[in-house]
Amino acid sequence: MADRQGDDDVITVNLVRDSVMSALDQHFPEIKVHGEEIRQGFKKPCFFVKLFPASQDQLLGRRYQRSHSFDIHYFDGSNEDLHDMAEQLYDKMELISADGGPIRGTGMRHEVVDGVLHFFVNYNFHVQRSVEPDPLMQTMEQEGYVRG
Repeated sequence: MADRQGDDDVITVNLVRDSVMSALDQHFPEIKVHGEEIRQGFKKPCFFVKLFPASQDQLLGRRYQRSHSFDIHYFDGSNEDLHDMAEQLYDKMELISADGGPIRGTGMRHEVVDGVLHFFVNYNFHVQRSVEPDPLMQTMEQEGYVRG
């Protein structure tokens, strides 16, 4: 599980989604990758990347766990072709690169429903929020006297 430090290094939901799409494009350059809903009349073969609800849970102090679950749809050919693609996805989607660092895919599984491959993978990692600096106090003048 990756561990990211500071606000500048926080990996956003869109960055993880883009990283999944980039990994597919890199490993399968001849196959179109869609990130939004596919319109009727799309050309096969193609991928459609669907992000399930992402979540963030506080672990301790400023440390959080981010979870991103994906269902990668693949449209093409027979069930045998779809299962062959699933075998490749288990290998190719194990590690993706996001913000210069690797994130490991977990919970990978697949199924074929109505002639469409559904490949499920989770990308989970820790983030640490930076501390907001306390506001500086204004200058304070104090007057007093000593009793004698």
